Amino acid sequence: MPMEILVVDDDQATRQWIGSVLEAEGYHCYQARNWQEAESFLHRGQVDLALVDIYLGADNGVDFLRRIKTLQPDCDCVMMTAHASVETMARAVKDGATEYLGKPLRIDDLLGLVRRLESRQQSRSKVADVAEEVEPEGFAGTAIVGRSPRMLEVYRCIARVAPTDATVLIIGPSGSGKERVARAIHAHSRRAAKLMTAINCGALAESVLESELFGHEKGAFTGAEAARRGLFENSDGGTIFLDEISETTPGFQVKLLRVLQERQVRRLGSNADIPVDVRILAATNADLGERIRAKQFREDLYYRLSVLAIHLPCLEERREDIPLLVRHFLARFNERNSRQVTVREEAISLLSRMAWPGNVRELENLIERAAILSATDEITADDVEHASGAGALRGAKATEEIATTLKGAERQQIVRALREAAGNRSLAARSLGIERKTLYKKARRLGIDLDAPI
Repeated sequence: MPMEILVVDDDQATRQWIGSVLEAEGYHCYQARNWQEAESFLHRGQVDLALVDIYLGADNGVDFLRRIKTLQPDCDCVMMTAHASVETMARAVKDGATEYLGKPLRIDDLLGLVRRLESRQQSRSKVADVAEEVEPEGFAGTAIVGRSPRMLEVYRCIARVAPTDATVLIIGPSGSGKERVARAIHAHSRRAAKLMTAINCGALAESVLESELFGHEKGAFTGAEAARRGLFENSDGGTIFLDEISETTPGFQVKLLRVLQERQVRRLGSNADIPVDVRILAATNADLGERIRAKQFREDLYYRLSVLAIHLPCLEERREDIPLLVRHFLARFNERNSRQVTVREEAISLLSRMAWPGNVRELENLIERAAILSATDEITADDVEHASGAGALRGAKATEEIATTLKGAERQQIVRALREAAGNRSLAARSLGIERKTLYKKARRLGIDLDAPI
């Protein structure tokens, strides 16, 4: 369907010229000389794009912006002016303007902008109405699943930011799916055909991380026997995903800030700057505000990274998604293993009452264990109890007597995992579907002595 475009300008010659250019390109174009005429079009039907002159005789186009966004929130608004000022454009953007065009208008500029906004709307429309997706339980083409209000908001954020090159900070607890959100943003961006590289910043020492990302020259350090391109160079044109960005050192943060500002990298041991075209996505499960106050994270880097922040809920905050997630994970298990395992409603009900300290990752691991351990090709409530241990069940009789709070249930599940792993922390973390570092954090918070005999 061609875009429906409304042109609002008190100059008849300008309106007619814009209309003829756009209609020649196949767009549906309507013309209005003031906000009263424009409003009639807005009440009449869907308008995808409004081109509005800032000065409409006695009226102000910026004031009209708010009315457009009230009547049609999804309409993109472009302001046209021959006398742009920082103050005017800042106000226009604040009130909902998407872009602005300087007068006198040039055909290439006009059509380039319209086509760009059309492409962005098409990308946005693919995910705007999740209920109509080919994969109705989640975000099409990705491993993100859920239809709870919190997840629908996540989808809307992905849809808005994916077509842009904006840097995004993804915030959420361990196991909530931060990397999957990053991959969804990349997959729906103009960089989708290029490489997306993910790196866990918390798993590497500062010197190793710098070498991995920025590259190094021969002899830059002991063992550097040859020059090596870093991930920024290898991912040119694509996306870099920096997981656990909160775990980086202030020294590394300074260098990353420079990359964000200058769009250049400098290999270790070199004085030459190398231009790179890379979109940066970052993720954290930490409170960066707290890290900033403790002088552990640079405030200027935080603002550079969080052009848009996406907050992922923990599984406790989206329990209504658990049935969808269970079926999704089971379908994936069946496909990988050529099985036809199903799940009983009583098992899903039980899973929906459990405590999930490891979030979605923990649920995925449990479903796979239950499918493997099931004596038949149907997962029952007993199979769930067997796969997780009765002490992990929230709402089941065993936990109702012991875990009266979510914190108690979480503590109980971690202790059980440690006991089953004979005190091996790595095995316990893996069985919970969390990282070893996360296990340490949870143990401190819940008062669990990891050095005590199991």
